[in-house]
Amino acid sequence: MTPPPGRARYVATLTGRLRTDRWGVAGTDLGIPARLPSGAVAYFFGDTFESSAAGGPGWRSPVMLRSGGLDRAALDEGIVFDGACGGRYAREILPNAHDPSQRPDPETPGSEFTVIPCDAITVDRRVYLSVVSVHSWNSAAAPTNFTYLARSDDLGVTWQRTDARWDNTGGALDQMWTMDRADGYVYVMSSAFDRANPGGVILRRVPEHRIAEPWAYEAWVPERDEMPSGVWMSVRSAPVVPVLPGPVGELSLRRIEGTWVLAGFDPAAYAITTRTAPDPTGPWSEPVVQVAGGEWGAGDGTFAQIYGGFIHPDSALDDLHLLVSQWNTAEGAPYHVLQFRTTAAA
Repeated sequence: MTPPPGRARYVATLTGRLRTDRWGVAGTDLGIPARLPSGAVAYFFGDTFESSAAGGPGWRSPVMLRSGGLDRAALDEGIVFDGACGGRYAREILPNAHDPSQRPDPETPGSEFTVIPCDAITVDRRVYLSVVSVHSWNSAAAPTNFTYLARSDDLGVTWQRTDARWDNTGGALDQMWTMDRADGYVYVMSSAFDRANPGGVILRRVPEHRIAEPWAYEAWVPERDEMPSGVWMSVRSAPVVPVLPGPVGELSLRRIEGTWVLAGFDPAAYAITTRTAPDPTGPWSEPVVQVAGGEWGAGDGTFAQIYGGFIHPDSALDDLHLLVSQWNTAEGAPYHVLQFRTTAAA
């Protein structure tokens, strides 16, 4: 049964021919937006190619494009990029082994198929980017090697890996991140890098200035029978207790006008959904379908083979802009990023 169309309205196709191919970005996905210290917006893309189809020449990941500060009218007409990290050709901003062997054995050393961005945040004019080292799309046991933080002190022109790293111990729920700031903390919601994993979403926080110190993080342990109220505990001793159920896909957490909004891909609903809460600890609303998945050529208001669902930083609660990926895996293309406009109200 085809799901009903979602609430969001299609605005524009953001990548591809005559949009981003002048930087060697014809086929790409994700486009995670984050505010730079300058006020401009950076967009972080995953596996990127010079051709419109995934798997073409010029494979690199992650890459970064930019747009200047947009007024609301310009945003409503569709994001227009005005630059790339690398200048005329969007370069790969972090080391990537590009190991094509796709070995499913998680114990195989040195196997890194690609490096995928998850989210970025600015703290004291330094930009931190969470990325995941993908071991193999063919590995059910451990599709990722680890997640780490990279940083840039020059508005995204150059990037360096930090020592902050979270190894995948097999289904670990700290691999795919999204994060935002409030009250001196960075709040991180994360899950396994696996849309079939039922483990759900966990919540952690860390003082802003200690974001690159893994043992400085605290985990939120929700209310349970043996615990009358939720509590923050050091990750050294905290049990792993999800705050939202799984499976989940990509996530995007943003604090907008004092309300926390969580957008992302819901594999069970085959849709981009949003939830809202007064605090990262909840209570979270039930998910609202924003963009419904469907079949190619359906013509019923659905969109085929969607994922992502990242919140633009210039969004308002009543004017939420989402970046959604679409990839025809059978044909290779389209492989691009779409912009939708909606509201975050439940």
